[in-house]
Amino acid sequence: MVDVVVGLDLHLKNIHGTIMRMNGEIVRQEKFRTSRENLERFLEGVPKGSRVALESLGFCWPWIDYLEELGYRPLLANPAKVKSRAEDVKTDKVDSELLAHLTRVDWLPTSYLPSREMRWLRNLLRHRAFMVKMSTMLKNRSRSEFRKRDINLSVNLGTRRGRDLAASLGVFEVCQNMELLEVIERQTYEIERMLMRRYGHVKPVQLLMTIPGIGFLTALTLYAEICDIRRFSNPDKLARYCGLVPRVHQSGDHAWMGRGTRANRWLKCVLIEAAWAHLRFCPDGRLARVFEEAYRRKRDKRKAIKIVARKLVNVVWAVWRYEREFMVTVE
Repeated sequence: MVDVVVGLDLHLKNIHGTIMRMNGEIVRQEKFRTSRENLERFLEGVPKGSRVALESLGFCWPWIDYLEELGYRPLLANPAKVKSRAEDVKTDKVDSELLAHLTRVDWLPTSYLPSREMRWLRNLLRHRAFMVKMSTMLKNRSRSEFRKRDINLSVNLGTRRGRDLAASLGVFEVCQNMELLEVIERQTYEIERMLMRRYGHVKPVQLLMTIPGIGFLTALTLYAEICDIRRFSNPDKLARYCGLVPRVHQSGDHAWMGRGTRANRWLKCVLIEAAWAHLRFCPDGRLARVFEEAYRRKRDKRKAIKIVARKLVNVVWAVWRYEREFMVTVE
């Protein structure tokens, strides 16, 4: 039986580690430079299979992979929830010790740890989203340059013909923007082709694509961000994870509804976009009626579409969980 746990307070330059027995006795505490060699040296003598807790940070993934390669069980702690259980004194030493304590008593608030492939897919999709954002910025910047010169040009800069026509006007800034846009569009297309070859036949993606308004990239984003629909026993939990459920503050006879829960912003954005698309494809469907009723109450399309996105979560959960294609229902 493994009789020790490890808490690691990870930073870019330094790591503070605590090795603790199951009875709370500290075996070793040490601060060392962040490197694989130093981490392996610190873990010498720790039995394979021991739990190693570290907080979820943007640069933690290579260290999780390395811990798995060394034969340990990495646990990804939720920083916000760990903070609520911390002491008044906050230092790297105290943080690593707290992680070890919470791990040994099985009270560590953990986050879901996706597989290496799913982390790669998430990162690639977010990289593509960044490139699309850059493409939109270049298009808007080019149109701004035309307006400064009183040039009225109505073309689609997303096409080769449109970019050639814009560059032919001889505006230096626009010509450079078109060159950058050409490279970005080509690289984005290459990413999309690679994703289609690799994930076009994945069953959850195919099922989600049967929902009107959800195309391949939207379905793949849902698949990458959710990973495993069995993580959520009902659609309400999935909706909270997507940030589409308002916070509730209740005390006595008073209750306040606040902003949406802090959760996966990528899922929230993609579901709101999918909700708008669903309304275009199914203007007479059930969700279109939900939008009309919500808009009549809220008098705000942005608030109404969030309600539709929340209902769309139910559809996504049911289609994926029960592995059944979506059936359009008309009022």
